[in-house]
Amino acid sequence: RRQRQMCIRDRAMGAKQKAEAKKELAAKRRQLTQAERRIEELDRLFKRIDEDNANGKISDSRFQMLSDDYEQEQEELRKKLLRLTEEITKQEEQSENIDRFISKVQKYLDLNELTPSVLNDMVKAVYVHAPDKSKGYREQQIDISYDLVGILPASLLNGLQNEETA
Repeated sequence: RRQRQMCIRDRAMGAKQKAEAKKELAAKRRQLTQAERRIEELDRLFKRIDEDNANGKISDSRFQMLSDDYEQEQEELRKKLLRLTEEITKQEEQSENIDRFISKVQKYLDLNELTPSVLNDMVKAVYVHAPDKSKGYREQQIDISYDLVGILPASLLNGLQNEETA
């Protein structure tokens, strides 16, 4: 019963985080689309001022000023496109990895014994830090890097542990 409650709670937490991640991803995709449209619009504007300059409608100095501004904005937008594309790809990969990790965890919900094969399947690395005796007692930090998701934040793990004992 307790495992079922934990599973339901974990799914609710996961659903909330997933919804937030989806919103963030959608916002980044909108920004990406807007930047692409603006680059296309700047191309059209540049062609128009080039024609206006050729027809004598705007001066050479005005043409140069406008073209420099358009080129600078396009360069900034191209950098933004690269950054957004990388962020979107990274976020999609993280989401897929989290889903795969959750599937792995669900395989081991009724685990009675920690075996080497389970450990190898779930854990990527264990980092044991130097002991700290500054508080008058020995304290040693251990970080576990899980497969697909890396090191989970201590605040998340402490929150789950506190909820388990409540």
